[in-house]
Amino acid sequence: MIISPPFLSQPDIPVYSEQCISDVMPGGIVGSGAFPVSQAMAWHGGIHINAPAADEPVRAIADGIVIFRRDGGTARYDAQDHSTGCVVIRHKTEIGANGANAVEVVYYSIYQHLRLLDANLPAVNQAVYRKDKLGLAGTIYGRANCIHLEIVAGDADTRNLVGRNTGDLPLTSDGRTDAVYGEVYVLVPAKSPYHSAQPTGATLPAAAGDSGGADLIVGIRYEAANATLTTYQLTGEVVSAGIVETDAEYNLYTEANTRHGRLSASVQATSSPSGWYELLRFGRKLGTDPLPNDAAHWRKVAVPGQPGGVWLDLNASNTRKFSDADFPHWTDWKLIDDDTQDDNSQCNSALIDAMLAPAAQPTAPPSGPPNMTGPSVPTPQAPENATTTPEQKAANRKQNLCKPAVQAKLAKTVCKFPTEWAKDEVRKRWAWTRDKGNPHMPYPLEDETDFTEMTDFAQKLCFWEELPAEDKARLTIKHWHFHPREFIKHFRKCGWLSKDDVVRLVRNVDKLLITRSTIVSYLETALPITAKGGRPQGLHVPLQKMMRKHGLASSLRSAHLFGQLIEETGRLESMIEKGGASYFDKYEPGTDQGTKLGNTEIGDGARFKGRGIIQITGRSNYENYGKFKGDSNLYLTDAGSSSLATDANLTCDASGYYWISKQRYSMGKNKKLIPMGKLGISSWADQGTQEEDARQVTKCINPAQYHFSELRWPGFLHAWHATNDASIAPNNFKRIK
Repeated sequence: MIISPPFLSQPDIPVYSEQCISDVMPGGIVGSGAFPVSQAMAWHGGIHINAPAADEPVRAIADGIVIFRRDGGTARYDAQDHSTGCVVIRHKTEIGANGANAVEVVYYSIYQHLRLLDANLPAVNQAVYRKDKLGLAGTIYGRANCIHLEIVAGDADTRNLVGRNTGDLPLTSDGRTDAVYGEVYVLVPAKSPYHSAQPTGATLPAAAGDSGGADLIVGIRYEAANATLTTYQLTGEVVSAGIVETDAEYNLYTEANTRHGRLSASVQATSSPSGWYELLRFGRKLGTDPLPNDAAHWRKVAVPGQPGGVWLDLNASNTRKFSDADFPHWTDWKLIDDDTQDDNSQCNSALIDAMLAPAAQPTAPPSGPPNMTGPSVPTPQAPENATTTPEQKAANRKQNLCKPAVQAKLAKTVCKFPTEWAKDEVRKRWAWTRDKGNPHMPYPLEDETDFTEMTDFAQKLCFWEELPAEDKARLTIKHWHFHPREFIKHFRKCGWLSKDDVVRLVRNVDKLLITRSTIVSYLETALPITAKGGRPQGLHVPLQKMMRKHGLASSLRSAHLFGQLIEETGRLESMIEKGGASYFDKYEPGTDQGTKLGNTEIGDGARFKGRGIIQITGRSNYENYGKFKGDSNLYLTDAGSSSLATDANLTCDASGYYWISKQRYSMGKNKKLIPMGKLGISSWADQGTQEEDARQVTKCINPAQYHFSELRWPGFLHAWHATNDASIAPNNFKRIK
C-alpha cells in the first residue's frame, strides 16, 4: 500500500514524517469537523481539513478508480455557504499475504466540499493515481479553503485491514502473520527473569532479577539503520525512553550468523542464520527456514527500576508477538461497533460514552500556592452517580470531548455507523434532532420548516444512491469509518506493494511503451528457461516477502532496488543470466572470473550462472546462500542451483541475501582488500537520492555500472517519484498504464 496526504504542500520534503502529515492536514478540531462525534453527539465520519494555501490542490491519497464525481456548486444553510463538489475513489491494494495469496483490501476515500473539480480529473470508472489533482478546497459553514475527508471500508475489508472486526487485540496467542509491519511488539509476562549481561553460553546463568509484577510490552522499531527498543505498560504508557541499538539493521546479518554459530553442532542442524535473522527483525520466525523452537531472543530492554536496561529473552515460551498490523490497543486503537439501537446519526455507543465520561476518581488539584500567571486549571469533574442529571452528563462529555488527550484517543477509534450520504435516509437519519429533552441538543429542530431546511441541505451533499452497485454491496450502508489522518499515518508503515504498486515503480520503455498487463504477467506467469532468459511462476508475493524480511520497503530503499531491477531483470521479465553453453566458459575453473567466483569443478560456469532478481553468481555465493539457509550444500547440485531460477521464493530470497550480505572492498597499498562502508547494500542506498548515491548502489551489484545512465539512474528517479511525496514529477518519470 502506498498512500499520502491529500495536500502535498511541502516541496522541500520528499518523504513526509508523521509530524509533516499533521502539518499539511490541519483541522478536525471539536466544533469544526472532528472525528468521530460532534458536540451534539452526532456521528461524524471524517474530518474537516484546512488547505495549507488557498489554491493548494486537493490530491488523491492513493491510486484508485473514480466511482463518483460532482462538480462544484454552492448550497446555503443557516445563512452560510457550503461548497458541494465531491469525489469518491475506490482503492484496491494489498497489505500482506497469507501463504502464497496476497491479502487484498478495498477502502474508499471521500472528498467533500470541493469548490472546483480539476479539469483533468478522470471520468467515473476511470483510473486516478496517487498525487493526481482532484480539485480545490471549498467552503464549509462559510469558512473558505476547507474539505471534508472521509475513509471508509466494509466488514470484510476492515477485517483484513485491522485483523479483527471487534474488541481489543487478543493476547492469548501471537498476532497476525498475513500482515506484519511497523513496530514489532513482544508481550513479556510479569516476573519474567532478566540478566545483567547477555547470556551467550550453553548454560543459562542465574537470573539477576525479574521484570516486575505487571505484564509489559517491548516494542522493536527499525528505522534509519538503528533499532529502538521501547518498553510500554499494557495501557500504553512508556516505561522509559527507548534503548537504541546503533546500526542494528546493518548488523542483522552478522548478528544472525553469530547467534547461530554459538549453538552446538547438533542444535545447528535445526537452525539457520536466516531463521535467526527473522527472529531478530520480527520477534518470531515468519518463513520456513529452520530455527529452534526455544531459540533465545536476548535483547537489552528497560524494565521498571532498571532504566539502563537488562537482558530479557523475548522468545520465551510464554511471550507473545505482534506488530502495528494488529492495531494493538496499547497504541490506543479501538474498534467501536456497539451502536446497534438504530440506524440514525445519533451516537449511542456505550464505548464512546465511556471514553467521554469523567474518570471514576477525580484528579486532585496540584498542591502549592495559587497559580497567578498561567492558564486556569479546570475544576476536576466529580464522578458520575445515580444523582448526576442528564444535563450534567452532557456537559461533562462536551467538556471532555474538547480535551486534546481525549481527541487523540478518539482519533484511534475505528467506528461502525451508517453513512450520512444516503439521500433517501436523510430525514430518518436526522429525525432525532427534533426530539425534546435531548441534553446534547438543547435547541431541537421542532419546527418542520427548520428541519426541512436542514435535510434539504444535507441531501444536496449526498451521493450514496449514485454509487456503483458493487460498491454499495461491498460497503453496505452501515460501514466502518477511520480517522483519515491516522489511517494515512498508520498505513504508511505497511510497505507491502500490490501488483499495481509494483507496476507504478517500474519505469516504462522510452521508445516501445509497455502496458500494465505486461508487468502483471511477469509477476504471475513463468517464462520457460532458455539461453534467452527465464523466470519462475508467482513472483509477486515472494518479492514482497523478501522486501519485508530484508527491510527494503522504505520509499528510498525500494526506489534504489527497482532502479536496479530495470536493468538486472529487464523490467522483471527474466531472472537468469542469458547466454548459451559456451558463454559461461568464462566462469570455468582456472579463468580469472572463475577463480574470483570460487568455481572449482568443470561445469561450474553454467551450473552457477547468475540467478535471481539481483543475480548471485559463482559456487562461493551459492554455497554461502546455502549456509544462510542452514545447509551449505543446498544449492551446489545441478538441481539445487537451478532452483534459484525455478522457485520464486528462492529467486527473490537469494537476492535479498545478496543485498544484506554484500561487502564492498577497496585495494590497499599492500594489495590487501579493505572493507568499504558498512555491510549490506542498504547502507549505500540510505546515503540519499543523488546520482552519485545511485551509482554507489550500482557498484555493489554491477561494478562496471552497465547501463547506469541509460536504465538504472532513470529507473531510480522514476521509482523514487512513485514512492515519495513530491508533487512534481521529474522528466524521467514514465508511468506504465
